[in-house]
Amino acid sequence: MSVFANYAEIYDTLNATKDYGEEARFINRLLREIAPEARTLINFGCGTGQHDLALAELGFETLGVELSEHMLGQAQARIPQTGMLAGKTRFKQGDFRTFDAGQSFNAVVSLFHVMSYQISDADVASAFATMSKHMTKGSVALFDLWHGPAVDHVRPETRVRRAENSNFKILRVAEPQHGHGAHVVIVNFTFFIEDKKTGTISSFEERHPMRYFFPGEIEAHIQNAGLTLKDTGEWLTRNPPSENTWGVYYLLEKTEP
Repeated sequence: MSVFANYAEIYDTLNATKDYGEEARFINRLLREIAPEARTLINFGCGTGQHDLALAELGFETLGVELSEHMLGQAQARIPQTGMLAGKTRFKQGDFRTFDAGQSFNAVVSLFHVMSYQISDADVASAFATMSKHMTKGSVALFDLWHGPAVDHVRPETRVRRAENSNFKILRVAEPQHGHGAHVVIVNFTFFIEDKKTGTISSFEERHPMRYFFPGEIEAHIQNAGLTLKDTGEWLTRNPPSENTWGVYYLLEKTEP
């Protein structure tokens, strides 16, 4: 079963406070610094599609690629049938490591730490190869990940999160296990879901391996993919990465055909 098989049902509720509009504006600014006229965009690991729609509102024609069938279903349900965004968003099922859209794009993105779900060096290399083959000279790429110096310094800790909507209440406990080698943290999630109508409480567990990266290793992958690093910084602030910066973005350009 996919790691997101159950998670997709409550994903949007847990992330209801996430400001996708603000993030899309940040992404747009970064991308257009390198490719001012960028119009077409592919998003690997698009989840339920909210970044895609927000980016479409800023003028992009987007293709969202998602491995999880459950996530993909929610994304496809968001596709506008009318209005100015109709026809500007598409979604397809696919694996970041192997997907081939059969075309190149002005911009390639992978957000919300999708790169950190690529655990082995082979997985990471394949993800970079996928990005590169969907780019042409002048195309721009953007992704974010767990920043190794911060993971080692701050250390993952147990966290509890509560959320609710009109139908149910959610309690999520995240218990990380560090020290698995190869810069991997195993995050064990336990979810408790209360049905507001019946009072019934159900639960399920998921295990998410997450890889964190140090600048030297990720820069080697960038170079091996034939891409050029243009900028890196803290997500949303653009501050220089530090040992307290958990989420770091990398902005790339393809300078050769």
